[in-house]
Amino acid sequence: MHPSPHDLAEMAAAIEGTQVAARQWLQAGFSPGDAAAYVRAGCFDVDRTDELRRARIAPSHIAALGLGWDFCAGKVPLSELLPDTRAAAAAPTLW
Repeated sequence: MHPSPHDLAEMAAAIEGTQVAARQWLQAGFSPGDAAAYVRAGCFDVDRTDELRRARIAPSHIAALGLGWDFCAGKVPLSELLPDTRAAAAAPTLW
C-alpha cells in the first residue's frame, strides 16, 4: 500500500508525528481519527496498538486505565487490559 501524500499529511497531523510514523499507522489500517485517539491515550507503538484494536480495546478504555504507554512499552500485558480480566482481578476471593 502506498498512501497518497494527502493521506500521509492527514495522518501526520492527526498523530502529531512524522510522515514515517504516519505511513506505519496507515499501513496497519488505522484511520487518522482512530490513530489520534490511541495516541492521545498514550499508545505509541503501532504493532502493540494493533493488538489492542484486535482485542477490541477502545482508545477510550485504554485512556481511562491510563496504561497505553505502559502497554506499548511492554510493561503491562494485554491480559491486564481486558475488561473482564481486570474486574476478576479486582474482585475479592471468597475461600
